Amino acid sequence: MLDKFSDTSDYAAGKDDLPDEIAEYRDLRSPGYLKLADKEISYRLKIVILFVLDSLSLFAGWIIAARDGWQGFSLDFMGEGSQILSLFLTVLTVMIFLFAAYDLYRKGDRSRNLKNAVTAIVLAHLAVIPVIVRFYDTQIFYQLISGGLFTIILLAFQRLTLNWVWAYVRQKHRHLRQKVLLIGNPHDLASSRNLLESSAVFHIAQQLDLSEFNHNDEALFNALDRINFKEFDEVFVCSWEAVKGDASLYWKLRTVGVNWRILPINLRLPERQAEIATIMGVPTIRFSHSAIVGIDFFSKRVFDLLVSSALLAVFGLPMVVIAVLIRLDSPGSIIYKQTRVGLKGNQFKIWKFRTMVANAGELQRKLEEQNEVKGGILFKIKDDPRITSIGRYLRRYSLDELPQLFNVLRGEMSLVGPRPLPVRDVAKFSQAHFFRQEVLPGITGLWQVSGRSDTGSDSVFNLDFEYIRNWSLALDFKILLQTFQVVLGAKGAY
Repeated sequence: MLDKFSDTSDYAAGKDDLPDEIAEYRDLRSPGYLKLADKEISYRLKIVILFVLDSLSLFAGWIIAARDGWQGFSLDFMGEGSQILSLFLTVLTVMIFLFAAYDLYRKGDRSRNLKNAVTAIVLAHLAVIPVIVRFYDTQIFYQLISGGLFTIILLAFQRLTLNWVWAYVRQKHRHLRQKVLLIGNPHDLASSRNLLESSAVFHIAQQLDLSEFNHNDEALFNALDRINFKEFDEVFVCSWEAVKGDASLYWKLRTVGVNWRILPINLRLPERQAEIATIMGVPTIRFSHSAIVGIDFFSKRVFDLLVSSALLAVFGLPMVVIAVLIRLDSPGSIIYKQTRVGLKGNQFKIWKFRTMVANAGELQRKLEEQNEVKGGILFKIKDDPRITSIGRYLRRYSLDELPQLFNVLRGEMSLVGPRPLPVRDVAKFSQAHFFRQEVLPGITGLWQVSGRSDTGSDSVFNLDFEYIRNWSLALDFKILLQTFQVVLGAKGAY
């Protein structure tokens, strides 16, 4: 149960009437506040674990690079290898320093920013190039590049795994969540409570309902004096505009020894890195461009090339078997090419394994009135008579999409993004729908992991907008993992 103050008359007493143990909580100079350090034990332990795992990722990355057989590269760290040890320690020191500078060892979302982690690893390896030029053989350049790439892969896997494990543990054990105090109006308190508890990070230990103080700031401040802030990890003010004495509340919270923040529960913003700055005392939130351009596009493109090449190596033989089965099943070409609309409205030929009869396009016009997708823009029907026997199996497990890996290599598509639609569907777009053509289309996306063919047109566009607005490499990786789960379950596919 949440603790809630219900009798504001208790707060009318003056500060002199407060018990000594309560007054002690208000003074940061009190020796009792040294107990706050106890809260930091788990946080410090987390930093140590992250430091050790990051160091091991770098070490393992270099070990793998050394075993690739590059001439003149050794990690025995003895004799001549001591020079490699010095180089390794230099890269490690620079990397850890950059990790700290990027807040990767602090609390909050910034510690889970993989983009900053990759940037730090790249910069750490670039920083030692002048040293290599001066004191080492140029062959080391190859190991440096190889070691950096392996480190990025290992560290990304390590960080994602650790985040997942920690989130799972907090989900199962509520006492490990951060205990917070909520301050706000009833409606904002309810919304904030749902938001924070659904994140599996916070536990609402207590709340202050501003409506019970009848806009009496003195009663509110007396109530705050009665709170033992040592019990909380953070304070959230979710109705800042409702506080008349906001300056007084600001200084009151600044001196209780606990971090606090304003939670604008009614303000929905993109989940992108933002910069907060003030203009004449008024806070502003500035976001970088939402479209995937510049370094974002480059990093996404590199990710696509590496992963699609690996997938082709894995699925190469199964694709050959599928091609043979299609040829034996029905007359027609193995690969079906259809004109789709991609980036900036440019048209391209999408590749798929053929799953329908040869004259499927002509038959669709006769089946338009049977379209089962809500909204009428997209076209899909269950038990489509045009689908071949082998095609039904391929569509059920999305195996017909595998040739689109070549579209990815050609730069026409991405692994993850809004699904490229046929010209017939795009012709029915309203003006609000064209935003999805500002990024490369993808083989999979939020649509596919949120219901596949069971999702209506409006929901599809909403999911596409959410993806573009909140894009990150971590989100791409998460969607790819969810895609494998959805495909194996064959949910919503027809």
